[in-house]
Amino acid sequence: MNTAVANPPIQPPRHLGACLALALALPLIVALWGAVALWFDAPAAWMAVIVAADASVLLSLLRVPAGRGRAAWALAFLGLATAASLWLMAAGVVGPAFGLLPWESALRLGPVLFGVIAEPWLGLGNLAWLAAAVALTLWWNR
Repeated sequence: MNTAVANPPIQPPRHLGACLALALALPLIVALWGAVALWFDAPAAWMAVIVAADASVLLSLLRVPAGRGRAAWALAFLGLATAASLWLMAAGVVGPAFGLLPWESALRLGPVLFGVIAEPWLGLGNLAWLAAAVALTLWWNR
């Protein structure tokens, strides 16, 4: 008689996998958004909808169950990506004046200077794109 109990392999929780996947995707999407914004010489707030779609598809592929939890993960990703992208864009505006690349300037940029640079970007059109991204994130992850 075989008395050994078959133990199933230990699998990490899905939310841990989602957290790791989103953490790996965040710098890539921020770099893409920053590159698009620097290319168009505008904040490119429409990229927020692409970020929302990226987070939603990624969480869906990871089989995170739809609902409040998945929506919270996607909204957190959207918020972090938006904040980091705006920070990188502001660094790209002020960095060349000091002979710095955007990622070098981003490490030295302070919140006051960021606010001065980013204030004109908070126009009605850009805020509408950001609101649409939030609404789509909630809808896609319900």
